[in-house]
Amino acid sequence: MATNFFKDLPLDFIPHPVTGDVRPVVDDVAVKKSILNLIRTPKGSRPFRPEYGCNVGNYLFKNADVFTQYDLSSELKETITKFETRVDVLKVGVTFQDNGVKIDI
Repeated sequence: MATNFFKDLPLDFIPHPVTGDVRPVVDDVAVKKSILNLIRTPKGSRPFRPEYGCNVGNYLFKNADVFTQYDLSSELKETITKFETRVDVLKVGVTFQDNGVKIDI
């Protein structure tokens, strides 16, 4: 019998078409969705948890230079390390491209 180490409820709460139950996301999918949720949550938007979240929106209209790249990388690494204890962040790579930003965690 396989065991799932991590289980989370999906935030869309779409029921299974046959059983009608909300099926949990497991293992690496659960951790990835949790990190995406953490990054998409602006700091100060959660009641009673003002430090929870990430301020990636602050970098939206900044110049695409080395300083912004470093600040964004540091912000992401600090946030994930602090709030998602299921992962060890080894490196956060941020590169600016013509059509957006590429982030490798």
